[in-house]
Amino acid sequence: MTQARRTYRRASPNQKQPIEHGLREIVLIFFCFVGVYLFGSLLTYDARDPGWSFRGQVEEIHNRGGVAGAWLADVFINLFGYFSYLFPIIVGYIGWLIYQRRHHAILAEPKGLIVPGVGFLLTLSAGCGLAIVHFSAESALLPSHAGGILGIVVGKSLQSIFSQLGATLLLIALFFTGVTLLTGLSWLKVMDILGFYTLLWFPVVQRFLFEQFLPRFFYHLQHFFDVIRNFFQAVWQRLSGWSSAFYRRWQDRRTAWQTEREEFLDEDEEEDDYFIKDDPLACPAESSKQPIDTTTIPGSAISNAATTRQDESLLPVLNLLDAPSPVSTSVVDSEALAQQLVDIFNSSRIDVDIKSIYTGPVLTGFEVQPTPMVGNLEELGEILTQALQLPITHVVMTMPGVLGIEIPHPEREAIFLRELLSTPDFQEYPSPLVIALGKDVIGQPVMVDLTRVPHLLLAGNDGAEKNMALHTALLSLLYKATPQLLRLILIDNVTLDLTVYADLPHLLTPIITETAQVLPVLQWCEQEMERRYRLMAEKNVRNIEGYNQMLLQAEVTQTDSTPTAISPLPYLVLVIPEMAEIMKTDIGIHAEEIITRLTQKARASGIHLLLATQYPSVNVITGLLKANMPNRIAFQVASKSESRTILGQMGAETLLGSGDMLYMTAGTGIPVRVHGSFVSVYEVRRVVADLKKRAAPDYIDLQSPA
Repeated sequence: MTQARRTYRRASPNQKQPIEHGLREIVLIFFCFVGVYLFGSLLTYDARDPGWSFRGQVEEIHNRGGVAGAWLADVFINLFGYFSYLFPIIVGYIGWLIYQRRHHAILAEPKGLIVPGVGFLLTLSAGCGLAIVHFSAESALLPSHAGGILGIVVGKSLQSIFSQLGATLLLIALFFTGVTLLTGLSWLKVMDILGFYTLLWFPVVQRFLFEQFLPRFFYHLQHFFDVIRNFFQAVWQRLSGWSSAFYRRWQDRRTAWQTEREEFLDEDEEEDDYFIKDDPLACPAESSKQPIDTTTIPGSAISNAATTRQDESLLPVLNLLDAPSPVSTSVVDSEALAQQLVDIFNSSRIDVDIKSIYTGPVLTGFEVQPTPMVGNLEELGEILTQALQLPITHVVMTMPGVLGIEIPHPEREAIFLRELLSTPDFQEYPSPLVIALGKDVIGQPVMVDLTRVPHLLLAGNDGAEKNMALHTALLSLLYKATPQLLRLILIDNVTLDLTVYADLPHLLTPIITETAQVLPVLQWCEQEMERRYRLMAEKNVRNIEGYNQMLLQAEVTQTDSTPTAISPLPYLVLVIPEMAEIMKTDIGIHAEEIITRLTQKARASGIHLLLATQYPSVNVITGLLKANMPNRIAFQVASKSESRTILGQMGAETLLGSGDMLYMTAGTGIPVRVHGSFVSVYEVRRVVADLKKRAAPDYIDLQSPA
């Protein structure tokens, strides 16, 4: 019986090749998907997910790779930081090696893995170390540092041995060495390839730029500039027409105002009357014909240029401020108003003689002599207010037998700060600490010199009026003195209205916004005052003007071989916009003592105070403070008692508000009525921004001794 035999056939190489190629494609695809999965897990890493560095219950896995992806991302990012993204590339690269059948050589000779493995370790370690050396700050996107734990070990160690520069150079060398060992890349060959293609494409790019791109670009650019030029020419022509019309209206208004003023003035005013001398209601008829003057300029007044040399280019321009409105208010018929007053007095069987009439931007004043004399002035003011149907009418006795009656206009004239600062009274004023306070009752500018005053207290119920006056004072100082000549200390711990002056070059220190910092600042000012007095005693001078004048003369006469390191002393102005918040705290008593000493002694040393409050009570404006600050400004208040607290007499309760104030000087003791100017916060911001461009602040530490 014949036995059957089974024949086995081996698969030929041609049959094995498609199967092997398909398997290698599957492996490549698998490794690519693994790399993409790892990359997505790293990219969507969230520190709130559970992982190697975090254990706990979570409601939701934020990682796109799920729990496994969260664990992988946490491990890799904690260990390697940003260089964790190198691993998805390595996974894809391994798949590519298998697809190219290069893994056979590696498996046949395992020692061949040593060189690429060393290259990978060098690349990874050097990269993590560089990340630590140059990105050592913790990132919100990473649980650890930019280079992970490996980077901390490598980077910190090398940085401690070779410093940052040496560690950087060494790590860069190791990084490029690792890339070469890992990939077999030749950097010289890379440079040759880059140079070849650069030389190949440079003429092409050059020809494209000079023959096609640049001609078209300059053509369209010229067309664009033509459009812009035509637009600005049209705008300029329109603005020129408007400005010419506004200027003509202003000239007509100014001429009419001068004509009306000359009818009631017997003599022309001198251009150099800078101070308030008296209230027109406080003296005979000539008082209404004199501009307000607070004091006289002593013969020893030293000009700005005589004390220190200041760079005039650091002063802002007036164009930053709003120009006065060209729209004129309604003209007040003073003669008709005077006849109404006569009729009102006659209705009460009182004969009256109008002595003088003066008209200002806010009110019209009359000096009248009634027969018989009126006893109750408050009752007379109420009668006039009801009869004229106008706001509060102010009635005072200017001299025995003569009454001053101030009647507000139905429409007030707006007073702009730019109008005051552009006057010769301000521009030609010799003192660098002049303040354009406003206009008096006849429309004359009122200037206050802090070097003569030397401190100022402002109080009233309306915080807006107080802040407006402070802005007016500060802008006046900024338009008159550069940071070389004036330094400011602003304490704004309540309203933060002065924060608009942040980073002003005149500031000696950043704006004080914490009450706890107020007392150290005041103590520093006291120490600085004593230091300045010691310096002046060494030079045998009595004030800061003499000290700076002596230094300037010494600088002019000294030779190059004897330089001096002593610099002139700048004026120092301390501004506190709200005294109530300081006086009611635990430091109130100590602060009042220091402020009192400063008001008593700091004038000659060039330190001046601007204090303000909107709570005019005896707990804030104490008797000691009032005795040492005789120059005070009162805005509208609610009661007579508050007016007495500020000025020592009544009158502030009858003010009109909106900048209407009574200014009391130490020389006369009689309050003078002044109408303050309007300053918007936009004007302040423009001036401060302009000054910031011209100079940077130079702060000092006021917590240390002066």
